[in-house]
Amino acid sequence: MSKKTSGNQPVDITPNPRILRTLGEIPFELWQCIAEIVDNSLDGFAAARSDGTVIDDPRVDIHWSSEDVAAAERYITVADNGPGMEPGDVRNAARAGYSSNDPMHRLGLFGMGFNIATARMGDETLFSSATSDAEEWAGVQINFDDLAKGGTFSAPSIQESKKNPRESGTRVSVRLKADMFAGLRNKEGIIRRQLEKIYTPILGRGEVSIHVQGKQLMPRRSCVWGEHRYVTRKGRQIHAVQKIDRDLGSALFDTDRGRYLSDSETMGIEGKELPGHIVERPRRLSGWLGVQRYCDTTDFGIDMVRNGRKILIQDKSLFGYESPETGAFVHEYPMEHGSTTGGRIVGELRVDYLVPTYQKNAFDKTDKSWRLTVDAVRGAGPLLPQKRKALNYDGENDSPLGLLVNAYRRIDAGTKCLAIPNAKAKELAKKFESGLSEFLDDDKWFKIAQEADREKSEKGGGKTPVNTGDKPSASTGEYLGDADDEDDSPSTESSGANTQGVPGVLPLRATSKADDLMRRSEKQESLSGKYTFGRHPGIDVTGWRLTGGRIAIDGDRSPCILLLDGVRADFFYDLTHPILHEYPLSPKQILLHILAEKFSIRDPEISFQAAFLGLVGNHLADERIHPQVLQERAHSIFARIRESMPGLLGHRFVAVKDKIKSAGMEEALASRLIQDAPHLMDLYQGGGKGAEQCLSFCDESVVVLLVKSFPAEFLDGKFFDLPYETLRIDDESATSRLREQSLEQVLSYLSDVVSLLQVGAYAKPREELLRQLHTLTILERRIVES
Repeated sequence: MSKKTSGNQPVDITPNPRILRTLGEIPFELWQCIAEIVDNSLDGFAAARSDGTVIDDPRVDIHWSSEDVAAAERYITVADNGPGMEPGDVRNAARAGYSSNDPMHRLGLFGMGFNIATARMGDETLFSSATSDAEEWAGVQINFDDLAKGGTFSAPSIQESKKNPRESGTRVSVRLKADMFAGLRNKEGIIRRQLEKIYTPILGRGEVSIHVQGKQLMPRRSCVWGEHRYVTRKGRQIHAVQKIDRDLGSALFDTDRGRYLSDSETMGIEGKELPGHIVERPRRLSGWLGVQRYCDTTDFGIDMVRNGRKILIQDKSLFGYESPETGAFVHEYPMEHGSTTGGRIVGELRVDYLVPTYQKNAFDKTDKSWRLTVDAVRGAGPLLPQKRKALNYDGENDSPLGLLVNAYRRIDAGTKCLAIPNAKAKELAKKFESGLSEFLDDDKWFKIAQEADREKSEKGGGKTPVNTGDKPSASTGEYLGDADDEDDSPSTESSGANTQGVPGVLPLRATSKADDLMRRSEKQESLSGKYTFGRHPGIDVTGWRLTGGRIAIDGDRSPCILLLDGVRADFFYDLTHPILHEYPLSPKQILLHILAEKFSIRDPEISFQAAFLGLVGNHLADERIHPQVLQERAHSIFARIRESMPGLLGHRFVAVKDKIKSAGMEEALASRLIQDAPHLMDLYQGGGKGAEQCLSFCDESVVVLLVKSFPAEFLDGKFFDLPYETLRIDDESATSRLREQSLEQVLSYLSDVVSLLQVGAYAKPREELLRQLHTLTILERRIVES
């Protein structure tokens, strides 16, 4: 269609002032509204630092009226003591209407987000500012009703005398709608925590203090394992914290608006002379990824920080990739235990170069800068080896995120996975969050991981090789002791004479019974803590594992003893006592039984049964027998076997393929390949290089078949630690029988685990689930770490 202009009067397309009220209907959480105003204060402080202006005790105060104030006069005010603005700048900042050079981000006062925030909270906004040398506060009063009635954006200016001639800063006050006031009153704690989260980078550096209703916000630090901790995967040390510092090239930056240009904005000025306010700046990605000391189904993920404020909080979009075949998002982490236990990878990345949405809760993911960031953090293609091979990617994913996901996705308690029982981990994490100094570093967590190693060693009849996390090679002697070091002699003063210098054992003291037991015991962090239920006052218990002699009560040997002093107690137990050695009882179960009795004696209104059930519910969460948890452990075992099969069986692929075909299982494998890795189907049929990768897609029945058919490739420490070819005696038939027994042991475990994955597992009786729990535990211990 051809176009022409006429000489008629042009049409005025200035929007009606009612648009400001309409902005208030855009969804914004209360904390987002407050943050939008706080952001402007923080921008002012940042500009002052850039100019070299020194501000004493920079702070932002957020406060709102009490219920004593009449509903029509309730305000929320955000005030700072920043450098302030000149009167002319105040008028320009408050000028309503679309800005010619930035229609999306500038709509009158400061920007789209600011207008949405103030309109969301109320119908009237008072904005004023003053520099230190100004005589008074100058500002503007924006009343949406008055603007709408007048049909104009013209708003009255306001002035206010200074209380202190040298004071400066900016104030924004919004007269609150009734529902907004109710939200502030009812959600103060939630708002405070969310503001602490998003401003943690600034609060942590101490650049500005922020106060809500007179209470200072504190940074919410991540509870991660120390930088010196690591696990070993395929002979390589993978540290629990991965530092990131990458130059992603240069991009255009608008100094007027204080942000990088998006792709669309850059295209508009490509090949032209750049205006003075557009300069080239480097895109610098920095920060860290780490392993949290506990798992959670939601409390994990990566924070992304722009100009000191977190835009993305616990983002999980980097834990997957877009399928090149379907375009769908493929979830990769957490896989095992994801629905019941969750993930533990966290991080904080500084991405000042990314362009946020006007709500400041996301970034433009179509922008080139976002794609560069994703590639730098998680690399190209899938994170997991099996999926990489399925999509024909070479080698491991050695990106920072790839290293952590592959090294830490298992959460077996112990130093090998750098994990402890999750209920205990969360218990300690609460003390970390409360700021208790002894819980800030990870020493207690690591001690519990070592205790888990010891427990596995004792139950398995030998030492479990572990990586202590602070040495280049495995070393267990410091805390596992010698297997034949058991001392069954009566309790005497001399029985603890050799305990000095051993980690966790107190030096020799000669007074009370508790002192004697402490000399002969090692503190157990996994048992130590506050034990309580409901709202009843708790008892702080320190757990002690006897390392020498016996526990005697009235001359008789006892498996344990609780020495109670008010609300504090020491609990000593002897694992060599028949009650703990020969019966399916744990020290913790006995401790809960004893504590239940103490609770019922302390308060006659509490029955022993109620106390015991309450304590069990609070403190034995990790020992629950839940079918879904067991199934996730079963899936994890088979996933580990599948991942190993290409390497274990690749040299015998032709024979393996024939075995699958003769067993009538080829169709099922082919179906999985077509669905999950179609390019491997051609390799499987042709038997070319890389065809062995097809084996990582076998279902559980094929896995069991291949273990049974090729035992020499799986046993003798190649995957399972049971012997096979290493079993050799002079009688060949006896050797054959011994090998069959060893193989049958593994097959019986695998068969039990397969049955757990079948339909109807949830309907199994408790006894059978308990048996399968033991099978999982035994089989997991039989797997040799790669």
